[in-house]
Amino acid sequence: MKLQTIVLSFLLFSTALCAYQDYDIDGVEDSKDRCSNTPFDKRVDSFGCSKSYYGVLTLKVGTDISSDKEYEQTSNLNFFLNYRYNRWNISISNANYTIFDSTNSDNKIGDLYISSGCLFKNGKLSTKINIGTKLAIDKSEIETDPTTTTGKNDYLTSLNFNYLLQKRQNIFLYYGYTFRGDSEEVEYQNTHSYSVGSGYSITNRWYSAISYESSSSIYEDTDSYTAISWFNSYSFSKTFFTTINYSHALDEISYDSTISLKLGVTF
Repeated sequence: MKLQTIVLSFLLFSTALCAYQDYDIDGVEDSKDRCSNTPFDKRVDSFGCSKSYYGVLTLKVGTDISSDKEYEQTSNLNFFLNYRYNRWNISISNANYTIFDSTNSDNKIGDLYISSGCLFKNGKLSTKINIGTKLAIDKSEIETDPTTTTGKNDYLTSLNFNYLLQKRQNIFLYYGYTFRGDSEEVEYQNTHSYSVGSGYSITNRWYSAISYESSSSIYEDTDSYTAISWFNSYSFSKTFFTTINYSHALDEISYDSTISLKLGVTF
């Protein structure tokens, strides 16, 4: 009797094994598996096929408002679009400026920026290299407000270094160099800029950082822009987030204060 029970149990177990077959060991039965040779270490969907990775798309829309007791107030409506695939990314951005004075306002079409970069990681150190160009939308020469446009196309390159001191704190360094387009009316010079600072993740949603920034002028014998900035990023969810940045200029010719507000979404 015991022998019959053992034989019957073995037959039932063998039948169950034959009924369920998974040739590529991906957790999906062969009868439902549309991709029969998927590597066993790959994540698959309900049909046994590798889940495709299409990259990450980020869109930010916001405004920058600059104010000063001696100059007219300026503001802009800007957008930033970035697509990242593994270590590579490409971005495009634009800003439309409005200059206010006591009697009226003047709208300016901002330049278009296109750039591409690659991220390298080595332990706690991350390095990002970017190259890009500025496409001048308004071809006129604007000497009084060079932040709006120089009327010429530029070429840009930059390096970003980020080092993780501990789980929640990092230090960062940015350096950029811009090759300014030639002009017959105005003699522009190439510029460089840099920033250095440190940030801390106060919570899993809130990141805050303080940095020192400097950028040379496009005009010879003109002081560089220098400022202290306080940056904050808050995630409402895995999809939506906002950034707020306040900059206080240290030089005598730049706007005293600039506030940047942006809303973002990640796909």
